[in-house]
Amino acid sequence: MNVAYLDPPYSRYFHKLAARLAQPSGGSVIALLSCPAYRLYAGGDRAQVWEPGAPAQEHVLPQAFERAGWAQSGSPEFGRAFSHAVEWFKERFVAERVDICLVFSDARPFSQAAHVAAQALGVVCVFFERGAFRYRTASLSTQGLNARFCLRQALQSPVLEAITPFELPPRRAVEPWLKLRFVGFMALNGLLSSLQPQRRPMQHKSYHFFNYLRIALKQFGAEHPELPLAHVAEPPPIDGPVVVLPLQLPTDSQFVMYSPFKHNQEFIDFVARQLRAVLPEAQLLVKKHPMDVRDYRMPTGARWIGGNLARFHERPVVFVCLNSNVGFEAAIHGKPVLCFADSFYTGHASVTRVNREDFAQQLTAAAARPDDPVAGRALRTAVLRHCQAPGDVWAYSAEDLALTRDIVATHYDAARLSGAAPPA
Repeated sequence: MNVAYLDPPYSRYFHKLAARLAQPSGGSVIALLSCPAYRLYAGGDRAQVWEPGAPAQEHVLPQAFERAGWAQSGSPEFGRAFSHAVEWFKERFVAERVDICLVFSDARPFSQAAHVAAQALGVVCVFFERGAFRYRTASLSTQGLNARFCLRQALQSPVLEAITPFELPPRRAVEPWLKLRFVGFMALNGLLSSLQPQRRPMQHKSYHFFNYLRIALKQFGAEHPELPLAHVAEPPPIDGPVVVLPLQLPTDSQFVMYSPFKHNQEFIDFVARQLRAVLPEAQLLVKKHPMDVRDYRMPTGARWIGGNLARFHERPVVFVCLNSNVGFEAAIHGKPVLCFADSFYTGHASVTRVNREDFAQQLTAAAARPDDPVAGRALRTAVLRHCQAPGDVWAYSAEDLALTRDIVATHYDAARLSGAAPPA
């Protein structure tokens, strides 16, 4: 089996996993990179770096990504870069006789260019992301991730059904030098992108050092509550219903592409207004994403909260979100969860998919519904069984990689049996 992998997940996870996939058959491994800075994560693997150029023809971005902020759908610069990247991937896949391509995040422009090329040639893409259980599992699928993954479809696959469910692994140790290497990557990537600005259309985001520093300080404060740092006061328990609204980063691809709201303020105002109309006695608790530096106005009856939301899993609470991983964590504890967009877990019967028109009705029903721990356990088992592998892409062991190699092979076989890689 010949293996390619794209821009790695800021770790050497792909470098080590690709070697395990290729080794039994004596296959080859190649890293295909959007920027030379990613060589920091390739571990000495043979690598080729995309160089911007003029495409021979136009290749259209998949429709699902037209709302993505990075897509710049009307930009000629993006169109040229994307089309050229598609052709470059086709050439690389053919020249290297690639069978399988490991992709971290299917929402990156470079990832989608590779997927378009892979579909044309019958190459199977396996998409990865940090897992549903942070520092314990990695998410993977040939369907795509988040809103592009259908749990119902995965449950119907006879091949994937044969995977033995594993117990949730304990928290893994983070890869050595991960944070220091990431700081070096940010600096090098920023320098190279400024020297070659034509690479920027294929770069999925800008790296702002102070945002990451702010997150690190917040995490440090959360882990050391004894220190005199700023903490959001815990709201006192109330007798009436409680609704928790975890916000997502408004620049996140899941928000940009799938949210029915233009921005978080509209989301907050809508939920608060609907809540006052149908459950005036309820309290709305809003949590901002750790990387979100924007200021929002709190409507009447709403207040900010901070810290780990796991503390609400033991209280009667309704969770409302777009398609956040927080919703999954609440759902597996049996909490009522209402989601405004699809995610890897919304295909399960224990989660309610809502829209603006039926939200008030569904919110009233959810507030009256008791917790359902049995449904929560069923969702947990289904997700573990069909789209998780042991070991986070940032935190993994040699045993995790060995097990993941077998799980990837099973997903590869399932994609081959279906006749083709799924559409983008």
